[in-house]
Amino acid sequence: MKAYQPAVLIAAWLSLNAAQALQLYTEEYPPLSFSHEGHIHGLAPEVVSELLKRLDRKAEIHVVPWSRAYHSAQNNPDTAAFVTMRTAEREPLFKWVGPIMVSMDSFYALKTTDISIRNDQELAQIDNIAVPRDWFSYQELHADGMKNLLGVTEPAQMFHLLRQGRVKLILADNLSFHAQGNAAPLVGHLSRQDVKAVYPYRRAYGYISFWKGTDDNEIERWQKALDEMKRDGTFRKIYQRWLPGEEVPGLRSPSPVTSR
Repeated sequence: MKAYQPAVLIAAWLSLNAAQALQLYTEEYPPLSFSHEGHIHGLAPEVVSELLKRLDRKAEIHVVPWSRAYHSAQNNPDTAAFVTMRTAEREPLFKWVGPIMVSMDSFYALKTTDISIRNDQELAQIDNIAVPRDWFSYQELHADGMKNLLGVTEPAQMFHLLRQGRVKLILADNLSFHAQGNAAPLVGHLSRQDVKAVYPYRRAYGYISFWKGTDDNEIERWQKALDEMKRDGTFRKIYQRWLPGEEVPGLRSPSPVTSR
């Protein structure tokens, strides 16, 4: 991975009507987004930074727990959160620009273990599967009656628990294990060589989720700028730098929501 390109986004943004600064929220989840020494790094901030440049916009970016990011974008004008997984349940809660990532969520074990899962019944026999409790996947599985989930506060906790052998499984995406350098501690220094996907969960598409009261014309401008990034190759270049060899999302996801 090349040297980080911090998003220089700490500035006030004013619309033509001189309303409020646009507030953008993300979480500590490398390599998609993370903070280091007061700067914001990762695939998503770099994409968003390029979009702001093309749109001649400036904004404030905040790295916060996901529950705060999600709540802020859902309830406050002039806000957006990223990267937000687009689901049927969330569809009416936001206005969407994307996709800016595509991933495969799976249950992961350490490669040194002999764990294999063939069906939901075998999955139910594993004690304490770690998942951040603010993630939609945790809430969805919990609502479905899955009893063996261990809800943790932050993604970093589940990676460390797996690394230390304190849990046998976590639910994560395939992109997380690309984190390197200063981001590596946030995923327990786990790489693709350390883990194995033992049971697939679903394919997911990540978006920028805007407050639902955002003007449709503004959403259209963001989407057009992102589409142009994809057409001219800028998006692919950024994506492959952070996630070498991974699938790059197209202009639109095959479905507006994640698929299980």
